[in-house]
Amino acid sequence: MSLFKCSLCDQRVPGKLSQATWAWWRADNKRVAYRQRICLGCFAEHIAPLEVSSREWSMTCPCCGANSEFDMDPVYLTIYVPTVGPLRLEMPTDAACAVKLRVLAQTNAEPLDDSGGQFGGQGPSPQTPAGPWAALGIQPRE
Repeated sequence: MSLFKCSLCDQRVPGKLSQATWAWWRADNKRVAYRQRICLGCFAEHIAPLEVSSREWSMTCPCCGANSEFDMDPVYLTIYVPTVGPLRLEMPTDAACAVKLRVLAQTNAEPLDDSGGQFGGQGPSPQTPAGPWAALGIQPRE
C-alpha cells in the first residue's frame, strides 16, 4: 500500500504514485501551480488520454478535439511516472476545457507557493525496471 492517497480517487493503492505538477497563467498574468499524487488507475482514466491527444503539436484541444487557436487557454503538466520518468505536456486547451481541467488539477492538490518568484522544483523519483506504468505505453518526453 502507498503511504499517500491518490489525489483524484482519495484511495491508498498498491505501488508507487506518480507526482503531477499542473500550471497555468491567470488573466492577470500570474502563474498558478498545484501538485498532486496520482495512482495508476486515475492516470489511465484522466491523464493518459491527454498524453495521447497531445503527442502531435497542433492547435487542437486535447480534451474535446476542437480548434483552440483563437480560444486557447493552455494548461501545462509535468508528471513523474514511476519506471518511466518525466512527461511534460503543453496542452492547448480551449477556454471551456481549461476550466474543467483546472478543477481536476486542484482536486486534493497542494498549491505551490510562488513567493520567491519561482515554483519549487520537483525531482524525479528513482527509476526502477518497467512495470505496470510502462504497460500503458507511456514513454519519457522532455
